[in-house]
Amino acid sequence: MVRRIAILLALGLTAFALAGQERESQILFIGENEFGKVWANLSLTRQRDAEPYLPMVVAVYNKAREPVTIDRETIRLSDLDDIVYSMPTVKQLRKSYKRIAIDYRTVSYNGIPWESWWTSGHLAQSNFFPDLRATRGNTLIDRVTLRRGHAMFDLLYFERPRTLELNKPFFLEVIPEGWEVPIRLRLQIS
Repeated sequence: MVRRIAILLALGLTAFALAGQERESQILFIGENEFGKVWANLSLTRQRDAEPYLPMVVAVYNKAREPVTIDRETIRLSDLDDIVYSMPTVKQLRKSYKRIAIDYRTVSYNGIPWESWWTSGHLAQSNFFPDLRATRGNTLIDRVTLRRGHAMFDLLYFERPRTLELNKPFFLEVIPEGWEVPIRLRLQIS
């Protein structure tokens, strides 16, 4: 059963990474340890690198025996100076960023298979930044529990790192409640 779930998730993530390549190549980063796996798609991030907030499609898969909890505090960006950039609240984002609806359409257009992920029995629903005009739903879901073999993925926003530049690394760190060590991805917009 776990192997079947892993295969289905791998197929979905392959679609996540490869879909839409005819339109534009995807920028995908992957990190893994014994507790889980994290994917970050920066295709939209590259288009918004001058905005006050960076959009990023993030997926998290739990391999730990026990359930883990993901919330706004457990996923964050940092720069080379170890300055942490957290997710804003929905209210903060809506006040100074007007592209949420466009971002959801862009992500869907680029082949991120929202609907196929939702219908998977092993995907925990999240909605950290709901768009009231989107068909995806407008209920805020920013605390997610992942049982073993379950995943979540969402379009997330982070404060723009002050030192963000092309070809300069920054980091995405994911440490859900329940993992002993984080997964830290070294990211770069090129």
